[in-house]
Parts: sequence; C-alpha cells; structure tokens
Amino acid sequence: MNKLNFKSYSLDKVFEIKGFFSDQKEDLLSDNMVSGILTYKHDNIVLELFGNLNSLEDEIIGTVKAPDVIYGYTSEGKLLIINCYGFVYGTDHSPGFTLSKYHVKNFKIYDIYYQELDKKFPEIIDYLSEDQIFYYDFSFDNIEQWIGKSVFSKKKVNGELTVETKVSDYQTTKIFIPSRNLYIEDRAIASIDYNYLNLSSRYYLRISNDNDEITFTHCHETACQIKNYIELITGTPLSFTEITFLSQFKLVNEGKRLPLIKGKYFFQHNRDGKIWEKYKYEDITLNALQDNFEEIMDQWFTKSEKLDFIIKQYTKNLHSVPYIEDSLLSTIRNLEVYARNFHEEEVRLYEKESLKLRKNKKGSRKKNSHEKDSQLRSKLTFLFKNADSRFKEIVIDSFSGFSYFIDSLIQTRNYYTHGDVKSKYPKLLTDYNKMYEANTVLQRLLHYYLYQELRMNYNFTDFTYHDTI
Repeated sequence: MNKLNFKSYSLDKVFEIKGFFSDQKEDLLSDNMVSGILTYKHDNIVLELFGNLNSLEDEIIGTVKAPDVIYGYTSEGKLLIINCYGFVYGTDHSPGFTLSKYHVKNFKIYDIYYQELDKKFPEIIDYLSEDQIFYYDFSFDNIEQWIGKSVFSKKKVNGELTVETKVSDYQTTKIFIPSRNLYIEDRAIASIDYNYLNLSSRYYLRISNDNDEITFTHCHETACQIKNYIELITGTPLSFTEITFLSQFKLVNEGKRLPLIKGKYFFQHNRDGKIWEKYKYEDITLNALQDNFEEIMDQWFTKSEKLDFIIKQYTKNLHSVPYIEDSLLSTIRNLEVYARNFHEEEVRLYEKESLKLRKNKKGSRKKNSHEKDSQLRSKLTFLFKNADSRFKEIVIDSFSGFSYFIDSLIQTRNYYTHGDVKSKYPKLLTDYNKMYEANTVLQRLLHYYLYQELRMNYNFTDFTYHDTI
C-alpha cells in the first residue's frame, strides 16, 4: 500500500491513516486515546483500534455497542471526525491489549493551521460540527473530458513544438443556480515534475456563494445532482475522485485567503466508471454548452423533485448490472413516471379521445381487454406519438407493428411484476435480443424527453442497438 499524505488522499485510492482515537472530544491529545489504523477502500472503510473505547456490552441482545462518532489525531497532526455504524463488528485479543474493529460510514480529515487558531480541540470540533464551509471542490471520473478545456497550449517556435501553460488564461465557466443559491465554476491546476519533466493538470468544480453562508451538506447534495446530470446525458456511471472544502480562513495581504482549516471527505461508494472514448461526448461538454449550461442547470434543479425517482432508478442501473428484464421494467416505469409528472393532463385528454374512438369503432368487442391497461398504454403511445417520428419508425421496422409492440411491453411488465403463467401473456417478450432492442428504444425515448425538459438539443444519430444510452 502506497504511503500517502493529506494532499494525495483521494477517493479512488487505497490508503491507511495511523493515529490515536477517542470517542470523547475532550480526550484528544490525552493519555486516554487509543492507537489505531483507519484503512480506506472505496467499498469498505475500517477502523482498527488497539484497545477499547467506551464501548458497552448490551445485556439484552449481547452485541457490542459503539459510539456513532469517533475522533482521531493522525501521526501527521491531522484531525479526523469519523462516523461509524454504531457497533463493533470484530474483536480479538492479543497479549497486552484488545483489538476492536469498526465499520465506518464516512469520515472527514482536516488540515489545521494550529498556530493561527486560538481554540482548543473541543471548540474546533464544535465549530466544525456546525457544517458551515466557504467553498466545496469536487472532481469525478472523466472530468477533464467533460469540461473539454485544456490548461496547456501548444505552438511552434522556430520549427519546434512548444507546450506552455498559463493558468490565468484559463477561461472558466461560472454559473449561478437560483434554486440552490450557489455558484458553480470549473477550475484547473497545472504542475510540472522537474525531475522527470512531466506535465500534469487537475480539473475540478467549485461550489460557493457570495455570502459564504453555505453548508457542507447543501454543497454535497448539489455535487451529487451535478454528477447525476452528467451520468444521465452520457449514459455512463461516474464516481467522485476527490472532495475538498474550506472550513475556516484568514484574510492576509491584498485580501487573499489563508486557509486555516481545510478538509477532505471520504465515504463508501461504488467505482464503476468507464474511460470515455475520445470526442464521443464533445457536443455535451461544458466547453460546448457554454452559456447554455446555466439554463440547463436551472432546469435540472428546478425540476429535481419531478425527476428524482427517474434519476435514482436510472443511475442505480448504471452502477449495477441488472438482468435485461429488470432493466426493461425499470425503463418502462421511468417513462410511466415521466408521463405522469410532466404530461399528466395531455395524457388524460389523449386517453379520453382514444377511448371515444374505440367505443365508436364497429365490432370492438374486446373493449375490456384493451382498457385493462389503458393508462400505461396511453402514456407510452402518447410519448411515442409526440416524439421524433423516427422512434415510431424504428419500432415498426423492428417489431410486428407499433400496436403489437405496445401490447408486448404491457404484457411483459405485467408478467414480471405479477407473475402468473406465461400462457396468459401471448405477446410477452421472451427473446432476450428483442428485450434488449425494446429497452434500447425506450431508453433513447426517455433521453429524448429529458433533453427537452433541460432545453438541450437531442442528437438523433443513426440508430444501432449497440449504442450505449
């Protein structure tokens, strides 16, 4: 395991932090602290202590209780605030001490300029527990490609290629989100390793506001929603790579901020990211969207309540490998929720008109079977009818007619939702290739409408079933 420090700790690495720990903030830097090791892996964070905290054996159920919060002081002088699951999941005994293990939900590590702070640890912890911060920086997989800008430039000088950088020339995009009362801005850092003559760059997004009255929780929720937006428009899972924030500062020369307390945040999460193909998403990068990005984010956050269920289901499927039938059902459900949340009145009107036509149609003796699932039928038909005509053309070309396709979706949804014998569902989709094709069409249809809600241009490229939605 590579030895890292505060600056190099990140969410996509594995590392250990050695230090002393206590469940009482008043005990920091006292002899009552217990030595231990905090091991971070993205899917498993464990705190091992060489001794006991104020843990108690439950007399009724026999399990060992543990504090919800544990405080730590690392060997490098950093402060740790660790949130645990409230139980000891493993104990062992060695000569001279007891070894106890704790599952950790998340933790924050702070780099503190102690010389400039006239506060003791309990006071510092009380201040940090108020959750107030002054800015929140975050990065995620493929952020450089999504931003679509470079902090480096190249040109020929005397016939030779020269690479140069001037961070002050980097053109940032700064937008304001009224519904969150926050600014979002992309930033870049360039560095050079003179030993190996390596150039490197780091890109991140900063969340802030004018009054410096923001909380970590508010910013983190905003960052998660921005990440969800990028996952939606690219159809690829993303994971955070670094989250840093400023908790306290001091104004020095010319109004510059001297950080007094900086923090990093770590939590359990999946890492299912994929490396993007070069230029695949160039039309939806931050650089390509430019001024439109502010309008898109305004729509995204304004409509977040209506979109919440759809986005949660969509991103959950991105970060897992669901069976095709489960993925298809999820997509049908998302379209159903979308139609209800955004086009409820139009769908009701369309349903009434369709019902009237069926009643007036001669020889319509199968009215009940048609109306049994009329709500879902009306929603799906309405969405196809009001979308780009190419969606319906694809369905007609790939399946046995549009009406048959809708019947198949309804019967497939009903069978996998309610069970029963397959013979009751003669149009049930059983061929997995057809399920995949149907799911692909429906996902693209969902994308089409979500792009409309965000006022983005949907690029209907040549359709193939092997496209990643």
